[in-house]
Amino acid sequence: LAKSDPMVLCYTEESGEHIIAASGELHLEICLQDLQNDFMGTQVKVSDPVVSFRETCTAKSNQTCLAKSANKHNRLFVEA
Repeated sequence: LAKSDPMVLCYTEESGEHIIAASGELHLEICLQDLQNDFMGTQVKVSDPVVSFRETCTAKSNQTCLAKSANKHNRLFVEA
C-alpha cells in the first residue's frame, strides 16, 4: 500500500497491530478501500481512526528568523 501511494505511512506496533497513517480521514478511507479490494481481496478489521492534534500559532511573533540556503545564495526571513 505504501508503495502505491507515497503519502501513506505503514508500520507495525509491538503488539502486532498494523498502523496506516494517511493525510486525512477521506484519504484513509480510500486507502482502506484499496487495501480491501485490490490487495487483500477479503474483509479487514478496522478500528476507529485516531486523529493526532498539532499545535499552531495564534498570534504574530515579534521576532524575525533568518535561514540561509546551503550555498548561502538564498535567505529566508520567517515570522510566525
